Amino acid sequence: MADAKQLEKEALQRLADAKRQKSHVDTDLREAYYFTAPRRSRDVTSSSSGADSKPNDAGDLQISLGMEVAQDFATEMLNTFMPETIRWADQKAGVDVDEDAADDLNDRIGGQTKVIFDAIKSSNFYSAAAQSFMPDLATGTSALWIDDLRATEPFMCLPVPLRELEINVGPYGEVDDRFVVRHTRYRHLPALLKGVALPTDIQDKIDKKGGDRCIVTWGWWRLWDRNDDVYWQAIVMVGNRLVDDAVLKGEGACPLLVARFNPDPMFAFGDGPSLQSLPELRMLDEMSALEIEAFDFRVHKPFFYPDDGVINLENGIEPGMGYKARPWTGAGRPFELMDFGDGTNVEEYKIAKVESRIRRLFFVDYPEQAGKTPPTAEQWMDEMQRAKRRIGTPGKIFFKEGPAEVFKRFKHLLEERGTIEPVKINGKTIALTPYDPTEQAQEFQETQIAGRLLQIGQANFPQIMQAVVDPIKTLNNFKRKFRDEIVVVREEKEIAGAINQLAPLLGGGAGGGGMPPTGGAQA
Repeated sequence: MADAKQLEKEALQRLADAKRQKSHVDTDLREAYYFTAPRRSRDVTSSSSGADSKPNDAGDLQISLGMEVAQDFATEMLNTFMPETIRWADQKAGVDVDEDAADDLNDRIGGQTKVIFDAIKSSNFYSAAAQSFMPDLATGTSALWIDDLRATEPFMCLPVPLRELEINVGPYGEVDDRFVVRHTRYRHLPALLKGVALPTDIQDKIDKKGGDRCIVTWGWWRLWDRNDDVYWQAIVMVGNRLVDDAVLKGEGACPLLVARFNPDPMFAFGDGPSLQSLPELRMLDEMSALEIEAFDFRVHKPFFYPDDGVINLENGIEPGMGYKARPWTGAGRPFELMDFGDGTNVEEYKIAKVESRIRRLFFVDYPEQAGKTPPTAEQWMDEMQRAKRRIGTPGKIFFKEGPAEVFKRFKHLLEERGTIEPVKINGKTIALTPYDPTEQAQEFQETQIAGRLLQIGQANFPQIMQAVVDPIKTLNNFKRKFRDEIVVVREEKEIAGAINQLAPLLGGGAGGGGMPPTGGAQA
């Protein structure tokens, strides 16, 4: 029991440290929600249930651009780093495996990877990721809980809102301590804590006071003193009482995945586009409010009317209102409209510049046609590739903490179910190497350069190109760069037979000359 008390004390201390981390950014998070999700409760601290917290100033918001770009950013991140149509992570043998042995493992590795992605697609991962990313990833931090809740059904993915999430950095600048703090009622504990033997007094509250509120906390942190594998300490608390604990082993063992965009190694939360663009969002909101006010004055102009008193504007001017002034000369003019000028063109230009800046900060400044002449397809592709490279730099940590960990988590769950077996060599499990889709921008440029080089060689040295360039190896290199799984290149021993079969059709005669078989001279 002493160990349980010590673990309980450590969990409460780590949770308190994580809450202090959020206290440094909670004001910015609330303001980011104000612009990107105004109907969401902007109480981002787990100390409050948020049940009675309603945004009381959502009606003051003048713009919807924040909501639009946050959705576009979530879509862009999902399609860039985890597109449904391609495999966005891969595995290969570790550096200590020789090349021949690694080649023998390719089929096994490819088969396992296919099963993992089939499990991802059959689960609710993409819908849950969309909920988690919008709008939390735009703030810089999002969380997803992936677990095996029912043995006969697909794995379950649950988005964790920032209000329930408490995190802290570990000794190496990565997210280590992570907690989910949920406000619920005692009657929901049996569903939330299946298989947990609850203390008698808590069970009595479930039976007799099920409607009362309580707090459930799940927590995980790395055990760095164990170096033979990856170990996680897992705990469950009701209120401040520890009710369950376990040690989880292996990569992907932790069910709570926290992905950050543009993080600081000294701070737990990422610095996403919503936080970075707060000055521009404030400016645009204020400019839009002033534009509406100015338009109101232009349509409902205030006016003067003659009176024995003097004009008094110390309380300001309202559109459509009349203000008394000393009588003036001029028959037929009982009223005089106030004229404030018209700066519409200047205002629209300034607003367009601010909007463009916000879209760039959210990485959704798609290529636009600047002049009357449409851009060529090559120019358009260059612009798109440049945008991909720009999002790839701050997104590298996101891919490591998000998509790569999702892949590892599904792999771990499938191994626990016995659906797949770990691929090993000499008793060692192979290393996982995630593939970052943003690298495809660079690889696309490499293929363009290679294609251009082949064109130059064919145009200037057509007689010796076949002797200089190995077509089969070159084609295989293109396949790898394009991540192609459709085009099938024959084995070298099959190519010679295929060439001999095609020789009559190509003018070489049946089994005669024409095209020499690959890898040797013609007999």
